[in-house]
Amino acid sequence: MDDNLKSFLQYIFEIVENVERRNQATAISCASCGLSYAEFKKSGKLGCQGCYTSFRSSISQALKNIHGTNEYRGKIPQGQADKYTEMIIRRELSENRVLLKKAVESEEFEQAAKYRDIINGLQTQVEGIAGQARNDTKG
Repeated sequence: MDDNLKSFLQYIFEIVENVERRNQATAISCASCGLSYAEFKKSGKLGCQGCYTSFRSSISQALKNIHGTNEYRGKIPQGQADKYTEMIIRRELSENRVLLKKAVESEEFEQAAKYRDIINGLQTQVEGIAGQARNDTKG
């Protein structure tokens, strides 16, 4: 089969699968309150606590599309960023350690090296902040 035709057919099948997934998602409704996914999508409001479970995968994907992640990272009060800098860096350090471990496990060594370098840079920043804090308490 010609590569162009094969690529075209794969593209068509992907479109059909996406439409089928959307249709299945809109057919879902909450077992607790009966709210349908289509109603939720229209109003933007969930009906009850059970909706979070019923619509979990769709909500998760929507959050990833909107925010780039579906993980809550906390809120930093306006004008207080300096106080939270070390906390933010430590969080990034932890996230990159997890990514490094996954990259090593999947034998993606170039990516692992990038994460290692990021981790080293973040550790240097944390050490600098800790040193500055010690100097501030002395003086």
